Formats: sequence, structure tokens, C-alpha cells
Amino acid sequence: MRIHVLQHVEFEGLAAVQEWIKARGFPYIIHRLDLMDPLPEPDEVDMLISLGGPMSANDAELWLSEERLLIQQLIKAEKPMVGICLGAQQIAKALGANIFQGKNKEVGWHPIQASCSTSLPEMPNQLTVFHWHGEQFDLPKGAVNLFHSAACANQGFLYQERVLGLQFHFESTQASIDELLRHDSSYIDQGQYVQSAEVIRNHPIPTQNKQLLFRLLDRLIA
Repeated sequence: MRIHVLQHVEFEGLAAVQEWIKARGFPYIIHRLDLMDPLPEPDEVDMLISLGGPMSANDAELWLSEERLLIQQLIKAEKPMVGICLGAQQIAKALGANIFQGKNKEVGWHPIQASCSTSLPEMPNQLTVFHWHGEQFDLPKGAVNLFHSAACANQGFLYQERVLGLQFHFESTQASIDELLRHDSSYIDQGQYVQSAEVIRNHPIPTQNKQLLFRLLDRLIA
């Protein structure tokens, strides 16, 4: 299982996903697209992971459109794939969905609800996860909506049982949150669903989140 990771910025890395990769013993390569690392060839990839970042999937940078082309090629080749935050928006856009500015930012620890319990029987009806986004995506045609929240109708989707998009950050660790707060604190402003840096930093990370993330990742490669 050769895993290729698309990282868009220094301070949004794999976090807990790296623990899953190492626990399974899979080799992996990180491509820093913000540093103009080349994308992998489609036949080199057994699984793709696209991470978050402060840019928009609607931005005009060539490397964003090249990433979406790779995503389309890998979906056609039926390869498992995970997108987180920007990565999920890139997958959604590659599948023809719109990316748009939400009415409210979601920043900090907020609850999400399961939308389709029959698709993910291992998921609780509600859980608290970490958010750091203003843009949202429409549900791609043919995808199943997995999660929603008060501020965001599409928090996650599953496409053809192999492609997972998560608007929120299931992978967050204390270290990864500290990195976001250190490098992108200006993103925190006033809003109904925006928490202060102090509240974010002091919120305990739910122990079940990593376990649930690992189950989702295992499901994709089963």
C-alpha cells in the first residue's frame, strides 16, 4: 500500500493520520505542493491523502487544478482517497461540486451529527470535532452525506465506498492545533461558531476521535 500525501502548507500536516500509517506499516511520501514538489504519477499511488490549507479550491493557482486532475484520475482508477478540509473541497470540486463561502466560519470545537447511520454503523449520532474553515462544499453527485452541523450541511461524504471527504479535522492532535494557532491565529475573529485561541487550546481532545478516524481509514482499504 503506497500512500502519497499532498500537503498544502507547512503547518497542516498528517497529525494522527501519520500514526495510522505507521501502525499499519505502510510506506508513504509527502508532496509539499506549496513548495512546488511534483505530483506523483497515478500508477505510483495506491492511496491518496490530501490535507488542509489556507488557500481556496477556487484559487487560480495551476497546482490546485493539477491536483484535481490527479484526483479525477485516481477516482477513475478506483483508488482509495481521503481529503481533509481543503483536501475534501478539492475532491468535491474534482467531482463537479461547488465550493462556496459559508454563512458562518467554524473555528474550534463544535459538534457534528451523523447524517446516514446505515453507511457508518460504527459512528455515534453526535461527536465533537475540531473545525478550521470558512468555505464549504456542495455534496458531489453520487456521494453520500455522512455528517452535518448547525453551520455546515455537508461535513463529510463518501463516494463509491472508496473516497472520503471530511470538512472537519478528525486528525487533530494537541501539537497540530498548536501549529495552527501559532501560524494562522489571524483566522480567528468574531462569530457565532468561532472560539478564542484560549478555549481551543484548553479543550480536551476527545479520545474516541482518533479511534473513529482509524476505523474510517481501515474501511477505505478493506
